[in-house]
Amino acid sequence: MTESVFEVEVDGGAVPLHAPGEERQDLSGLVVVPSIFGPTPDLLESIASLNDVAFSVIMDPFWRAGGGAIPYRERQCAIERLRGFELQRCFVEARSVVEWVRPRCNGRVIGLGICFGGPVVLDLAASGALAGLVTWHGSRMDQFLDRVQEIDCPIRMQFGGADPMTPSETIANIESACSGSTDVRFVVHPGLDHGYTLRGEHFDAEALAVDLGVTRELLRRAADIG
Repeated sequence: MTESVFEVEVDGGAVPLHAPGEERQDLSGLVVVPSIFGPTPDLLESIASLNDVAFSVIMDPFWRAGGGAIPYRERQCAIERLRGFELQRCFVEARSVVEWVRPRCNGRVIGLGICFGGPVVLDLAASGALAGLVTWHGSRMDQFLDRVQEIDCPIRMQFGGADPMTPSETIANIESACSGSTDVRFVVHPGLDHGYTLRGEHFDAEALAVDLGVTRELLRRAADIG
Protein backbone atom coordinates (compact mmCIF):
# COMPACT_ATOMS: atom_id res chain seq x y z
CA MET A 1 0.00 0.00 0.00
CA THR A 2 1.33 3.41 -0.95
CA GLU A 3 0.61 6.32 1.35
CA SER A 4 0.89 10.03 0.61
CA VAL A 5 0.96 12.71 3.28
CA PHE A 6 -0.44 16.14 2.47
CA GLU A 7 -0.90 19.27 4.55
CA VAL A 8 -3.79 21.71 4.70
CA GLU A 9 -2.89 25.17 5.91
CA VAL A 10 -5.00 26.42 8.82
CA ASP A 11 -4.68 29.10 11.46
CA GLY A 12 -1.40 28.49 13.29
CA GLY A 13 -0.05 25.67 11.16
CA ALA A 14 -1.08 22.78 8.92
CA VAL A 15 -3.26 19.69 9.35
CA PRO A 16 -1.54 16.50 8.10
CA LEU A 17 -3.62 14.28 5.82
CA HIS A 18 -2.76 10.62 5.25
CA ALA A 19 -3.99 9.38 1.87
CA PRO A 20 -3.77 5.63 1.12
CA GLY A 21 -4.78 6.15 -2.53
CA GLU A 22 -4.64 8.51 -5.49
CA GLU A 23 -6.74 11.54 -6.36
CA ARG A 24 -9.79 10.47 -8.37
CA GLN A 25 -11.88 13.23 -9.88
CA ASP A 26 -14.32 10.65 -11.27
CA LEU A 27 -15.08 9.40 -7.75
CA SER A 28 -16.38 10.87 -4.53
CA GLY A 29 -14.17 12.00 -1.66
CA LEU A 30 -13.90 10.57 1.85
CA VAL A 31 -12.65 12.54 4.84
CA VAL A 32 -11.96 10.31 7.84
CA VAL A 33 -11.76 11.75 11.34
CA PRO A 34 -10.14 8.97 13.41
CA SER A 35 -10.26 7.80 17.00
CA ILE A 36 -8.01 9.25 19.70
CA PHE A 37 -5.28 6.88 18.46
CA GLY A 38 -4.98 8.86 15.22
CA PRO A 39 -4.11 7.57 11.73
CA THR A 40 -3.06 4.06 12.76
CA PRO A 41 -1.62 1.58 10.22
CA ASP A 42 -4.65 -0.72 10.44
CA LEU A 43 -7.02 2.20 9.82
CA LEU A 44 -5.01 3.20 6.75
CA GLU A 45 -5.29 -0.39 5.53
CA SER A 46 -9.06 -0.45 6.07
CA ILE A 47 -9.58 2.85 4.28
CA ALA A 48 -7.30 1.74 1.42
CA SER A 49 -9.85 -0.98 0.65
CA LEU A 50 -12.14 1.84 -0.53
CA ASN A 51 -9.66 3.22 -3.07
CA ASP A 52 -11.76 1.93 -5.97
CA VAL A 53 -14.75 4.06 -4.93
CA ALA A 54 -13.20 7.21 -3.42
CA PHE A 55 -10.24 9.50 -2.95
CA SER A 56 -9.81 9.16 0.81
CA VAL A 57 -7.82 11.09 3.38
CA ILE A 58 -7.44 10.54 7.11
CA MET A 59 -6.94 13.84 8.89
CA ASP A 60 -4.81 14.05 12.02
CA PRO A 61 -6.86 16.14 14.48
CA PHE A 62 -4.10 15.89 17.10
CA TRP A 63 -1.30 17.53 15.15
CA ARG A 64 -1.05 20.38 17.66
CA ALA A 65 -0.30 17.83 20.41
CA GLY A 66 2.36 15.83 18.62
CA GLY A 67 0.09 14.07 16.16
CA GLY A 68 0.69 10.75 14.52
CA ALA A 69 -0.56 7.29 15.45
CA ILE A 70 -0.47 5.90 18.98
CA PRO A 71 -0.53 2.10 19.56
CA TYR A 72 -3.77 0.83 21.05
CA ARG A 73 -1.93 -0.59 24.06
CA GLU A 74 -0.88 2.99 24.95
CA ARG A 75 -4.38 4.30 25.54
CA GLN A 76 -3.30 6.61 28.36
CA CYS A 77 -0.90 8.41 26.00
CA ALA A 78 -3.77 8.94 23.56
CA ILE A 79 -5.94 10.33 26.35
CA GLU A 80 -3.15 12.64 27.52
CA ARG A 81 -2.99 14.48 24.23
CA LEU A 82 -6.64 15.39 24.59
CA ARG A 83 -5.72 17.71 27.45
CA GLY A 84 -6.63 21.21 26.36
CA PHE A 85 -7.95 19.96 23.01
CA GLU A 86 -10.16 22.58 21.36
CA LEU A 87 -12.99 20.71 19.66
CA GLN A 88 -14.49 23.82 18.08
CA ARG A 89 -11.17 24.59 16.41
CA CYS A 90 -11.11 20.99 15.15
CA PHE A 91 -14.55 21.54 13.61
CA VAL A 92 -13.17 24.51 11.67
CA GLU A 93 -10.05 22.63 10.58
CA ALA A 94 -12.13 19.68 9.40
CA ARG A 95 -14.12 22.01 7.14
CA SER A 96 -10.84 23.20 5.62
CA VAL A 97 -9.90 19.58 4.97
CA VAL A 98 -13.22 18.91 3.21
CA GLU A 99 -12.71 21.96 1.00
CA TRP A 100 -9.19 20.76 0.16
CA VAL A 101 -10.52 17.36 -0.88
CA ARG A 102 -13.50 18.66 -2.89
CA PRO A 103 -11.61 19.74 -6.08
CA ARG A 104 -9.55 16.54 -5.93
CA CYS A 105 -12.61 14.32 -6.31
CA ASN A 106 -15.97 14.73 -8.05
CA GLY A 107 -16.96 17.46 -5.60
CA ARG A 108 -19.11 15.25 -3.37
CA VAL A 109 -17.44 14.43 -0.05
CA ILE A 110 -18.52 11.85 2.53
CA GLY A 111 -17.42 12.24 6.17
CA LEU A 112 -16.51 9.19 8.26
CA GLY A 113 -16.16 9.71 12.01
CA ILE A 114 -14.65 6.94 14.12
CA CYS A 115 -15.07 7.07 17.91
CA PHE A 116 -13.81 10.59 18.73
CA GLY A 117 -14.49 11.63 15.13
CA GLY A 118 -18.26 11.15 15.39
CA PRO A 119 -19.11 14.68 16.62
CA VAL A 120 -16.69 16.21 14.10
CA VAL A 121 -18.40 14.70 11.06
CA LEU A 122 -21.79 15.44 12.61
CA ASP A 123 -20.80 19.12 12.69
CA LEU A 124 -19.51 18.92 9.11
CA ALA A 125 -22.82 17.50 7.94
CA ALA A 126 -24.82 20.10 9.87
CA SER A 127 -22.77 22.87 8.25
CA GLY A 128 -23.74 21.57 4.80
CA ALA A 129 -20.22 20.48 3.89
CA LEU A 130 -20.97 16.79 3.27
CA ALA A 131 -22.83 14.65 0.75
CA GLY A 132 -23.15 11.93 3.38
CA LEU A 133 -22.35 11.17 7.02
CA VAL A 134 -21.02 7.84 8.35
CA THR A 135 -19.92 6.92 11.87
CA TRP A 136 -18.26 3.80 13.24
CA HIS A 137 -18.92 3.51 16.98
CA GLY A 138 -19.03 7.29 17.28
CA SER A 139 -18.76 8.61 20.84
CA ARG A 140 -20.27 11.62 22.62
CA MET A 141 -22.51 12.48 19.68
CA ASP A 142 -25.41 12.80 22.10
CA GLN A 143 -23.84 16.08 23.23
CA PHE A 144 -24.45 17.60 19.79
CA LEU A 145 -27.94 16.38 18.92
CA ASP A 146 -29.19 19.95 18.52
CA ARG A 147 -27.20 20.03 15.26
CA VAL A 148 -28.87 16.94 13.79
CA GLN A 149 -31.92 18.93 12.67
CA GLU A 150 -29.63 20.88 10.32
CA ILE A 151 -28.44 17.76 8.45
CA ASP A 152 -29.98 17.15 5.03
CA CYS A 153 -27.60 14.47 3.67
CA PRO A 154 -27.79 10.67 4.10
CA ILE A 155 -26.88 9.43 7.58
CA ARG A 156 -25.33 6.02 8.32
CA MET A 157 -24.39 5.20 11.91
CA GLN A 158 -22.95 1.94 13.24
CA PHE A 159 -22.65 1.03 16.91
CA GLY A 160 -21.60 -1.79 19.20
CA GLY A 161 -24.52 -3.19 21.18
CA ALA A 162 -22.40 -3.48 24.34
CA ASP A 163 -20.51 -0.19 24.01
CA PRO A 164 -20.34 1.50 27.45
CA MET A 165 -19.50 4.83 25.83
CA THR A 166 -22.68 4.76 23.75
CA PRO A 167 -25.20 2.56 25.58
CA SER A 168 -28.55 1.52 24.15
CA GLU A 169 -30.44 4.48 25.62
CA THR A 170 -27.96 6.90 24.03
CA ILE A 171 -28.30 5.17 20.67
CA ALA A 172 -32.07 5.50 21.02
CA ASN A 173 -31.72 9.23 21.71
CA ILE A 174 -29.50 9.69 18.65
CA GLU A 175 -31.92 7.72 16.49
CA SER A 176 -34.84 9.80 17.76
CA ALA A 177 -32.98 13.01 16.95
CA CYS A 178 -32.42 11.73 13.39
CA SER A 179 -36.07 10.74 12.90
CA GLY A 180 -36.82 13.89 10.91
CA SER A 181 -34.23 12.99 8.27
CA THR A 182 -35.41 11.13 5.18
CA ASP A 183 -32.38 8.88 4.58
CA VAL A 184 -31.12 7.37 7.82
CA ARG A 185 -29.88 3.87 8.59
CA PHE A 186 -28.59 2.56 11.91
CA VAL A 187 -26.70 -0.70 12.48
CA VAL A 188 -26.19 -2.04 15.99
CA HIS A 189 -23.80 -5.00 16.23
CA PRO A 190 -25.05 -7.24 19.08
CA GLY A 191 -22.60 -7.78 21.92
CA LEU A 192 -19.78 -5.68 20.53
CA ASP A 193 -17.79 -3.23 22.65
CA HIS A 194 -16.40 0.17 21.73
CA GLY A 195 -13.70 0.29 19.04
CA TYR A 196 -14.65 -2.93 17.26
CA THR A 197 -13.35 -1.68 13.87
CA LEU A 198 -9.86 -1.07 15.29
CA ARG A 199 -7.45 -3.98 15.53
CA GLY A 200 -7.14 -3.75 19.29
CA GLU A 201 -8.75 -5.51 22.22
CA HIS A 202 -12.33 -5.38 20.91
CA PHE A 203 -11.70 -5.89 17.19
CA ASP A 204 -14.34 -7.75 15.19
CA ALA A 205 -13.48 -8.46 11.55
CA GLU A 206 -17.05 -9.26 10.51
CA ALA A 207 -18.40 -6.00 11.93
CA LEU A 208 -15.61 -4.03 10.24
CA ALA A 209 -16.58 -5.65 6.94
CA VAL A 210 -20.20 -4.60 7.48
CA ASP A 211 -19.24 -1.01 8.31
CA LEU A 212 -16.91 -0.81 5.32
CA GLY A 213 -19.76 -2.09 3.16
CA VAL A 214 -22.11 0.60 4.44
CA THR A 215 -19.48 3.25 3.76
CA ARG A 216 -18.79 1.84 0.30
CA GLU A 217 -22.48 1.95 -0.60
CA LEU A 218 -22.73 5.62 0.29
CA LEU A 219 -19.54 6.45 -1.60
CA ARG A 220 -20.82 4.63 -4.68
CA ARG A 221 -24.05 6.60 -4.54
CA ALA A 222 -22.15 9.87 -4.30
CA ALA A 223 -20.14 8.86 -7.36
CA ASP A 224 -23.22 7.61 -9.28
CA ILE A 225 -21.77 4.12 -9.56
CA GLY A 226 -24.49 1.57 -10.21
